[in-house]
Amino acid sequence: MPDDRKNAVTEGADEALRPRRRFNPVQFWNEVVREMKKVTWPSWKETYLTTIMVFIMVGLTMAFFSVVDAVLNYGEMILIGAKRLF
Repeated sequence: MPDDRKNAVTEGADEALRPRRRFNPVQFWNEVVREMKKVTWPSWKETYLTTIMVFIMVGLTMAFFSVVDAVLNYGEMILIGAKRLF
């Protein structure tokens, strides 16, 4: 009974025999320009506010991890006996 299903080996061979599409740089550039026209760019105000928000979040994250680092450092010093609890 012949097996009508294709396996991975024959599918790969079929793809290798198909002619590849030629790369056309001019067509590619035209498609890039067409897609860039569809992009909605943020206003300067949105960009400015988003940048400020990022800097604020970086500062808060830095403060949080500084506190966590200090607490862990203190705990380690107590654990190894280099510092007393009080």
